[in-house]
Order: sequence, then structure tokens, then C-alpha cells
Amino acid sequence: MRYSVALIAVLLAVPALAQEPTSRAPGTGETRSKVEISTGVDFERGDFGTPSDIEKTTMPLTIGVAKGRVRASAQLPWVRVTSPANVIAPTGPLGLPILVDPTRPTTRSTRQGLGDLQVNAAYDLPVTGFFASLRAGAKLPTASTDKGLGTGKADYSVGADFAKPMGAVTPFAGVTYTMAGAPDAFDLHNSFSGQAGAAVRLGNATTAQLGYVYAQSPIKEGDNDQRIVGGMNAGFGKSLSLGVYGSGGLSAGAPDIGGGVTLGFKVGG
Repeated sequence: MRYSVALIAVLLAVPALAQEPTSRAPGTGETRSKVEISTGVDFERGDFGTPSDIEKTTMPLTIGVAKGRVRASAQLPWVRVTSPANVIAPTGPLGLPILVDPTRPTTRSTRQGLGDLQVNAAYDLPVTGFFASLRAGAKLPTASTDKGLGTGKADYSVGADFAKPMGAVTPFAGVTYTMAGAPDAFDLHNSFSGQAGAAVRLGNATTAQLGYVYAQSPIKEGDNDQRIVGGMNAGFGKSLSLGVYGSGGLSAGAPDIGGGVTLGFKVGG
């Protein structure tokens, strides 16, 4: 799922802060643990800079825990990919990389199964007037390499996110540095990605977001990923939240279209 690390964090987590702009930054003095379980559906279609169209559907199950200034999460997705059989479409930070293995057949097929497990942790910095956090994550190779759902290698990432409440509007930005594990047949390099945009509070528990995302290709002379993303997140009572989002590609390395829905349930707090 290409949104799993940087993009969903921006579209859903930062707008949640914007819903209560006058409250303290998360983690300041809070001692109770908060747990959120979420799932959803994510769909993308495009050639991603390859010679053929690729369709990818992902259904992730995510468990997140927050206590004080520390947040952690684990996500295991179910993935369905329709593409030529030589396309490897792993789960990772922004979904990179999409690889083409010349040793595999080019016949079009549909494969499905568990994706790569992702674990992430973040720390909210003790600052006033704006929100800032540092994060780190890892993509662990639990997906099938035979089906082309994973590379069989672990990826690691570090990054930072920032947001500044300004009344009903909260501009946000973030940057991620990804260290991609390289399968034997590929030469991958470390890469940067980033995002910037704004969330607008529409009500006590509803926000809308619009942003730009850039992800450098880890493949030499590969096409970078540039896209416009937007979404809306709404809370229902103290426990339920619903988010919808979509994207449009601006470069050859991005999906032509993407979108999805997330459903979250909070426990505690």
C-alpha cells in the first residue's frame, strides 16, 4: 500500500490534531495508553513507469498505540495485484519500489496474499506553537516473493513531520529517508520522499486535506513519483472515525489514479 507510511500519516493523523487547535500538543503530560484499530481498502491503477498497466488493491489491518509522546503501530496488509507476472509490487514506504524482473514471464496474471509487515514508531517533540515529530519504520519481508508481492528484503525509513495550527487551517509538511533492501537482481539506492499541504477544519470532528507528494525512485534513472492527494476525515462519537482519500498522478512513476477508505476504532483515552 503506497500510502502506508508517509501519506496516511499526513492525511489522517495531522488533521486529527487540527480538530482541536487550541489543545496541547499530543503527548504533553498524558499518561493513559490509547489504542486504535483500523482497516480499509486502497486501490491504485497506472503503469508506474513500467511498460504495462498495474492494478493494486490493498486491505490493511493496523494496530496503533500511543502513550505520552510515543506512538507505535504495526500493519499487515492483504494485497491483490493484477499485472504482468514479471512485475514485483511490494508494500513499503510510499509503495516503493515497483520492480520489473526480466527473468519472470510477461503474461498478465492476478496474484494475492499477505503483504509485508510494517512497524513504525514516532516521538512527539516537546515544542509549543506547532506540532513536530520524529519517526522511524521498517518493512519486514513477510510477503511472497514467488507471487511477486514482495522483494524478500527489509526496508528501513526515518523521517519527520511538522504541522502549524492557524485557526481552522493547519499547514503540514514531512520528509522521509528510505533505505531499501536490494534483491540480488536489482541495484537500489536510498531515496527521499516528502509531502506538503494543508488541513482545513470543517467541524468539531471533520477535516479536509489537500497536499502534494514527491518520492524519489530508488532505481537508477527510474521515474520519480509525484502526485496530488486529497481526503476527508470524520469522527463519530469518541471511538469511530472514517476517512476517504484520493490521488492523481503528476509523473510517469506515479499511479494515474488512487483512492481508498479507512475505518478506525479507538480504545481508551
